[in-house]
Amino acid sequence: MSEHTSISENWKKISHEVAECAIACGRNPDSVTIIAVSKMHPLHAITHAWEAGARVFGENYAQEFRDKISEAQQSHFSPEWHFIGSLQSNKIKYIIPHASMIHSCSTISVAEEINRLSEKAGKRTDILIQINTSGEMSKSGIHPDAIQDYFEKIIELKYLRLRGLMTIPTATDDIKQLIKEFSQLRTLHEQVNGYIPEQQEWNVCSMGMSDDFSIAIQEGATHVRIGTAIFGARLY
Repeated sequence: MSEHTSISENWKKISHEVAECAIACGRNPDSVTIIAVSKMHPLHAITHAWEAGARVFGENYAQEFRDKISEAQQSHFSPEWHFIGSLQSNKIKYIIPHASMIHSCSTISVAEEINRLSEKAGKRTDILIQINTSGEMSKSGIHPDAIQDYFEKIIELKYLRLRGLMTIPTATDDIKQLIKEFSQLRTLHEQVNGYIPEQQEWNVCSMGMSDDFSIAIQEGATHVRIGTAIFGARLY
């Protein structure tokens, strides 16, 4: 089976499974966006996924993100790009203004730099706040108890459009643990909605990956980040 056929078949399988999961939960399949996580895969693999029907792609590394977008622009290829990886302030210059959404905002300095560069670019940037629902020190994200304080510090940054929350759960096969973490993100999202200005379009829960997206959808995910199940193993 060629790479093109493999990616196409994988996409059809995953998109069908996501739709079926949504329907089983009483949700409209269109309420769940699949982000095809293309980190460490070449542009031709991304174009195969695009031809199969994928429209939103996620990248984890700032310079790879920049380079792929430059290559795509030269090929007159313009998908919707999301940045989903850990982000340092000095790397944001590679992301703005190309990212349709940044999923991993979790410090004041990163929020302020996104705001500054977005203003310079003359655009507002959609961001998600990363929440550390696992409690693991190795993971980025704001502690759930600190979310209100964080929002109070960034809510006046005019070039940010606050869209929702993101989490990376514990790497586990324990379904109860995954449900607990995804449910916590959904609950936080609903709580925060009470003090987010209406113009912010607060409607995104980004959670769930190749191994656990069905649980995430069940718990209210609007965006699932799926890489290996679409593109196969990374090349490097």
